[in-house]
Amino acid sequence: MATVLFMSSLDTRLQETLYARECIERLGCKVVLLDLSMGSYKECGADYSCVDVAREAGVPFEQISGRRGTSENSETMVRGATQIAKRLSDQGTIDGIAGLGGASNTSAFSNVMKTLTFGFPKLILSSSAAMPAYAGSYYGYKDIAIFHSCLDINGLNEFVKDVIRRFAGMIAGVLAVEKTKVSTGGQDVALSEFQFVEACARSVIRILEPRDVRVIPFHAQGVGDRIMDEMIGDGLFRAALDLVPAGLSEAIFGGNRAAGPNRLDKEMASGIPVILTPSGFDLFSCGPYERRFSDPVWKRMDLDKRKLYVQDSLRVQARIGEDEMEVIGKIFSEKLNKAKGKVVVFVPLRGFSSLSVEGGPLFDPQSDHALVESLEKHLHRDVVQLVEMDCAYNDDLFAQAIADRLLGMLNG
Repeated sequence: MATVLFMSSLDTRLQETLYARECIERLGCKVVLLDLSMGSYKECGADYSCVDVAREAGVPFEQISGRRGTSENSETMVRGATQIAKRLSDQGTIDGIAGLGGASNTSAFSNVMKTLTFGFPKLILSSSAAMPAYAGSYYGYKDIAIFHSCLDINGLNEFVKDVIRRFAGMIAGVLAVEKTKVSTGGQDVALSEFQFVEACARSVIRILEPRDVRVIPFHAQGVGDRIMDEMIGDGLFRAALDLVPAGLSEAIFGGNRAAGPNRLDKEMASGIPVILTPSGFDLFSCGPYERRFSDPVWKRMDLDKRKLYVQDSLRVQARIGEDEMEVIGKIFSEKLNKAKGKVVVFVPLRGFSSLSVEGGPLFDPQSDHALVESLEKHLHRDVVQLVEMDCAYNDDLFAQAIADRLLGMLNG
């Protein structure tokens, strides 16, 4: 029987939680109930009471209930719930995880769920799912599904019952789907890409797939590339083709595609073979275009005085200059020098993307050369191999060289 670990705060959502458990069990699933209450303990048949959860985190529940309203309470309960959830998942005791509640509980549930691997079902019924200030943090970089209740989950009126019944159906439905175990011993390869390297990415995939290498693309827009990092850290890939590591440079200067200062860290720590290119370091995502009148980033970087590629009113790419390329090269090199596996950087000397080739709107060979010099200066050659090629990014020979090297790294 499929089993879900169901989280809730029984001191505030007791009848709603018990009704949800009833609905889920009626659909043929087993429910393991975990109580995240922080106010008071209720004896109501939870498989893991709030006392158990607190004890798992090494804190007496009385200490938590006696200091209401502190973030420390939430951190403690999340820590305990996370240990329980990971243990049950690792043991194969549960097939999915779910929860219902408002803003505080949704945050707690999602923090527990973020520790579980890609593909493990994660569902939340939340009255705060659409809050702009919180929504992004709920998802993080994991495959969490959040059902917006549209009304407060408080009491059991017919509207709330209807929402809970539908949520129970979602849980039962996803648990009924046949699980496909992702093999970490195969030839799955992660690939980061965006529009301006699309021809190269397609060519690489076309070369590799007949060789039984399955390429999994991620959109390098600041979120997809971070998700790729997380999945690499979870051990889901045999190698990585990080064609667009520019979420790092966007984070350095405050661009729209920023992937955070930790971009590349899990990739370099994973020990898997990694091939990278400098695509995206040549440009800076700074739309919408109307920002040019008042935005501090535009003013600080004098973006209106640079070469710009304006795709539409929302999407604007500005050229990155020589001094910035030197900074990017240094920080990029510092991260790569910590690699625990084989790392190769391929550099096309005639343009890092379709925008910066000769005749392109962001053509600037001097700035590109500044990055190359920075890499030559800062990369530790005993750790990272630097391959410079006299071609443009989307030339067929560049894609062929990348694919050939990857095959060699996989088979070596």
